[in-house]
Parts: sequence; structure tokens; C-alpha cells
Amino acid sequence: MTIWSKFSAFTEITARKLLPAVLAFAFIGQVQAQEIKTIPANGMKLESQLLQIPQADKAPATASVPVPNAAKNATDDMPGDAASDVIGEGDQLLITVFGQPDLTADVTIGESGIITLPLVGTVEVKGRTATEIAATFAKKLEQGQYIKNPRVSIKVIQQLSRTFSVLGEVLRPGRYPLTGQISILEALSLAGGVSQKAEKSLRILRREPGKPASELQEYASVKLELDATKLAPELAQKIQPNDVLFVPQLKNFYVYGEVRRPGMYPMEDDLNVMRVLSIGGGVTERGSVRRIIIHRKTDSGELREISAGIADRVLPGDVVFINERIF
Repeated sequence: MTIWSKFSAFTEITARKLLPAVLAFAFIGQVQAQEIKTIPANGMKLESQLLQIPQADKAPATASVPVPNAAKNATDDMPGDAASDVIGEGDQLLITVFGQPDLTADVTIGESGIITLPLVGTVEVKGRTATEIAATFAKKLEQGQYIKNPRVSIKVIQQLSRTFSVLGEVLRPGRYPLTGQISILEALSLAGGVSQKAEKSLRILRREPGKPASELQEYASVKLELDATKLAPELAQKIQPNDVLFVPQLKNFYVYGEVRRPGMYPMEDDLNVMRVLSIGGGVTERGSVRRIIIHRKTDSGELREISAGIADRVLPGDVVFINERIF
């Protein structure tokens, strides 16, 4: 056998041994290449899905949608509260027309309820909502052929005509803006809640239709049952513009004489002398339940002395005095 024949045989044997290893290595490399390609592909797919979320939200904002009439245009950008509240004296409005900065108007409603707007002149706004005012302005602009299909927006800067007051024993008494519909409980929350000296009742003062704002009448009295598990349904009723919520100071009674804990105590419902003696710690050994006197001030300011029994009623401001026994 020649040297070349031996070399060829050796090469063939070596190739047969190495071929499986080469094929295995190539297969592993192909699998790894597929895995490397798969990871970025999934990452790109997830990223594209996340990027599609804001793109979908932004699309309607930039789209131009035709509106059939000016009245529809006027109400497009109105906030919910401003669109439904009635405009009155003292309110400040910022009126803008889309694409027309020269027509911007900052107006305050006067006593007459009439405002002057650019190009269209005077417009009566008393007793109308911001939506209705915007629609009227847009309609006049279109009828006068000043602007075709105008978009009018009104922002309520200050609304003094819709306020309510919370007075008395609350932490932050004062006047508050009435935006939308607010319940009695929400109004008390805005005022910081009631103080420790507050009575467990609330008076609603309201102006009758057709009468001046200074003439308020008591509309209702609501009990302040502020138990977290059970709220009085009266606290959910809505207040009206210019309502005054008054929380009176808690009334007291006094007990002196032959009791173990004399002093001033907060008033309770259906309070009688027996309950007063219990609150005062009971009668001392020297006291007598048959010699009790109530000092009471009458409506005329006179002070009366009333001989009382344990079942007699005690009124706010009463002074219950327990005398000594007669030996």
C-alpha cells in the first residue's frame, strides 16, 4: 500500500468519527440561534403592545370630528359642574372661542344679569347655565356670519352666587362654594366637622323664593347622629344655594348641693331629676331626695324656684340643688 493510500484511509476514518460531532455541534448552534432570536422577538412584541396603549388614547384627542351644529360645539368641552349649575350675580366666567384668541372674554355677572360679548353685543345670562350661555354665544356668532361652526367654551372662575355657610360649633365656620350637589354630611365635612361643644342637632336656614337673601327662615332641624355604623337619612339630603347650616352650642345643666360630683354637665334628651342625681354621683349621706329645688330662668329673665321630685323634667340651663336632710 502506498503512502497516499494510507493517508486516504486515515482521512476517511477520521471524517467518519468527526462527522457526528460536527453535526451535533451544528444542531446545538442552530437551537441556540433560534433561542437568541426568540427572546428579542418576544420583547419587541411586548414593547409594541405597551406602546399601543397610549397611542390608542391619544388618537381621539387629535382627530377632527365634524359636529352638526353650533349648539353641539358649545357644549363639547364643558365641565360637568359648570355645565349644570345656574349662573347668577357675582359669578366670574372665562369665555373662549377655539382658534379665536381675540374673542376671549373675562366677565363678571352684575345685578342686571346681562353681559357684553365680543362681536355679538349684550347677552342675558341670568338664571341660565354655562352650557346654555355658550350655546347662545356660538349661535349668535354663526348667525352673524362671523365664524362658521364656532366652538365656545366657558370656564367658571368664581361662583359667588352658589355658596352655602356653615356656622356655629364647627371647626372651620364660614362660606363655601356650592359645586354640584352636596349633602349635609359633606358640608359638615368641608367645615372640619363639629366641635366637642356642639349640640346633637343642626338647623337649616333657607331663603324663601322671592324674598331677599337676608331674610332666612328655619327650614328644618336635623339630628346629628354621627354613628359610623348608622347615619341618619336626613344627613344625606342635598343643600341649596345660600343655605345656612347652624350647629348650636351644646346646652348644659347644673347640679349642686348634697351630691358627690357637683358641677356643670351637658344636656341630654328627656332629662329628669333622677338622671341628674345619677350623673352627679348620687346623693350624699346628708342629702335628701325630698328636698330638691330647681332654679329656672323664665322667658322674661326672672329666676324661679321650683320644688321638684325625682320624676320632674330638667330643662337646659336649670340648676338642680339638693338640700340637706332635716334631723
